[in-house]
Amino acid sequence: MPPDPILAAIADHRQAWDAFQVAPEGEDSVNACCEMADALDAVLTTPCATLPGALALVRHLRWWLVEEIEFAADYQPAYGRAEARIAEIFMLTGVVAPGIYGADPIFAVLDAANAAEGAHLTACETLDEADDASTRACNAACERAATARRGLMRTLPSTVGGLRALACHYVRWGETWAEDGFLHIARSLQGHDPEMAIWPSLRAESAMPSAAWTTIRSGSVACSGRPA
Repeated sequence: MPPDPILAAIADHRQAWDAFQVAPEGEDSVNACCEMADALDAVLTTPCATLPGALALVRHLRWWLVEEIEFAADYQPAYGRAEARIAEIFMLTGVVAPGIYGADPIFAVLDAANAAEGAHLTACETLDEADDASTRACNAACERAATARRGLMRTLPSTVGGLRALACHYVRWGETWAEDGFLHIARSLQGHDPEMAIWPSLRAESAMPSAAWTTIRSGSVACSGRPA
């Protein structure tokens, strides 16, 4: 059986992404950016021929979404397409390998958000409005907190422990932005049976609906827009 084509697309995208990180400014950087964009388009449109290939794609896209979360708006619509492809693979197959995410991605962004919110709170408490430097520092802390908050809102927990940590975070900061917080938790639970874990357990490839596997193999899961 020939190798799953998605594996080569994943490797090419990672190589292009790594090259862009170290490319010198100027023409080299522009060329590396174009190659990275082409590789990203390929990884989002290449069909998955096997279940392991589909799971490898989920791992890769999850990594990329976390790495580029600060620049999500600049990557649109590709960023949304990556989110949609992950969601649709799970929706169509109902499978996920144990440890596919490694550490739940919510913990890293929660740490960043908590640190940024705490720094902003301290800056506000010590603000001297008559001091320009103090005002600038407070404004900068506010912007960093807002950036961290946006990153948090884009990240969904992949484990029950991650969801609990997210809920505890909103208990702590809920007076400031309770509505968005509870909407985030609702999004994390959307589509899941309340009697099940957040992600369903791995099932054999043969147990997948044939129509779902045909859809993944065709690559049509790459064509959706960003989920609401």
